[in-house]
Amino acid sequence: MKRLAALAVALAAAAPPSALAGENAFGYLYPAETVPAGHWEYEQWNTLRTGKARGDYLAFDLRNEIEAGVTDRLQLSLYLNSSYLRTRDAYDSEDASADARNRSDFQVNGLSAEIVYRLLSPFKDGAGLALYLEPEVSARDAETGEDVAERGVEMRVILQKDFLEDRLAVVANLAAEPEWEKDHGNSKKELWTELSAGASYRVRPRLALGLELVHRAQYPDMNAGRQGLYALYAGPNLHYGGDKFWLTATALPQIAGWPRRLGTATSGAPIGARNLHLGLQERFELRLKLGVPF
Repeated sequence: MKRLAALAVALAAAAPPSALAGENAFGYLYPAETVPAGHWEYEQWNTLRTGKARGDYLAFDLRNEIEAGVTDRLQLSLYLNSSYLRTRDAYDSEDASADARNRSDFQVNGLSAEIVYRLLSPFKDGAGLALYLEPEVSARDAETGEDVAERGVEMRVILQKDFLEDRLAVVANLAAEPEWEKDHGNSKKELWTELSAGASYRVRPRLALGLELVHRAQYPDMNAGRQGLYALYAGPNLHYGGDKFWLTATALPQIAGWPRRLGTATSGAPIGARNLHLGLQERFELRLKLGVPF
């Protein structure tokens, strides 16, 4: 009996601890598990974006989220989106040969809502599958800082498979987001897609390390046959899960992109980077997420 008790204690110590409601070990990917029914959580997303083809560009995106588990399968959230933008001698995103207005300001950009419905649980069904929908309205472009009227709907399929007694989580997301924008009477529509994948391994009961890969592409006029740009990012993540909060940090340098040449400066020199797209995407991103369940 003593041997059986000792074995049970050893197995309990070796097993990974139960995760906090809504805990996410990824900075840019969504896991397939949802917040349990009756549970609430506050999340804060802090994303630094920097590095353009010309001039100084630094953006800090801040998202404050409240999410709730309506049922064990359905999760609802509400976001307040804002950002700080500082530019000096950067190019105009619509015309790389022209200068954008120098600025240093913080503004509230808009609101978005999130609906996640889990079809399969990675812990109970052997693999996880969830569907995600996020409608958004914005009054400011976080990339340029200009006032716009923008509507978008992000749609995402979330896949997850766990290994090694749930110590290793492998996640993939497939996303598409049509956007409609109106700026000074001019209307524009475009389609953004994002394919992302990652893995997170719990090296200690409260600590996990992993890797994330994110591929973004833009299609002007929502024409899937005419790609306007793409950017590929890859980098590590670090996750800590405490008793009352959790933290996740992900660093994503851009490793490939297109188009590389964005235009020609007034001096005649080409504007761009050798292997990267530094137009509507940045050279480097860093995201820190804080979650507090209540």
